[in-house]
Amino acid sequence: MKRHLTLLATVGLLAAAGFWGLRQMPASAHGETRQAAAPLPQTARADSPTTSQPSHPVALALANTSLAGTTVPADLVMDGEEQLVVNSGTRAILEYFLSLSGELPDEQIRHLIRQWAEENASPRAASDLLALLGRYNDYRQRFASGDFAASTASDITDKLNQRRQLREELFGADAAALFADEDRYDNFSLQRHAILTGDMSDAEKERAMQTLHASLPAHLADQYRQQQALQRLQDTEQSIEETGGSSADRFAYHQQAFGDEAALRLQSLARERQQWQQRYQDYATQRDQILTSGLAGNDQQQQLEQLRARLFAETEQRRVAALDRLEEPTGE
Repeated sequence: MKRHLTLLATVGLLAAAGFWGLRQMPASAHGETRQAAAPLPQTARADSPTTSQPSHPVALALANTSLAGTTVPADLVMDGEEQLVVNSGTRAILEYFLSLSGELPDEQIRHLIRQWAEENASPRAASDLLALLGRYNDYRQRFASGDFAASTASDITDKLNQRRQLREELFGADAAALFADEDRYDNFSLQRHAILTGDMSDAEKERAMQTLHASLPAHLADQYRQQQALQRLQDTEQSIEETGGSSADRFAYHQQAFGDEAALRLQSLARERQQWQQRYQDYATQRDQILTSGLAGNDQQQQLEQLRARLFAETEQRRVAALDRLEEPTGE
């Protein structure tokens, strides 16, 4: 039993370490509608409350993107001089707009951030936010290198420390506030690993785990439960597929685990994903024919744009173009 718990602890800790890193990367453009990040605890502005609903011009600009109909997940906080006060919500705001990477040019995303911040906070706070954006993009780029991801349980503590050092190097005193939730979750993961791999009895481990879970703030506890539920869902679906199960078997599992309504939603989502993949594959076949046709570059580009316009809605066309760029040879 203890050997089983040790294995679970190692797998769980590695999954938790990757969880926060994945949240920092742009969402996939494979045709699945991205949702706004779950709202983090908000602190009211120092002068007057604001709504997290994007102001009208920004909402219009987002109307033809995958963020259409969503809201910015937090408010900016300012001090008495209208300077930006950095917190976890600040990071959620940056991630919200940066999820448009691949759909919109970087400069347009930067313009949207400035416009939203000026209209919902102040010009000074907007300038502070853009300065932070530059450092945050640097952090994302360096983090994406993979140098800070743990590959085994033995080096996870070192990797977490390296990650924190990088944050302090780039953000200074703002690092603790900007990554407060992530630090709490990392500490939770390390404590969980220590409990499950320790020398306590199973009963003692269970009591220690209950105490540890109770120490998590409510929003992080919800996030942990969602992560665990998602992991179980993915593992079970993969097992069903590997053992030759059908879509009916998958639906029966969803129905038993989550109820009729959720099972129907998951079935609908799987159907939409399959339809998208088929549409994209049909497009890719025609795209490759254009690219190997021998036409001049400008003519090829014109035909590709016409093909996308014929097969996809306007918001989908940006995602398809982003996927095409990802598939271009790197020249290595």
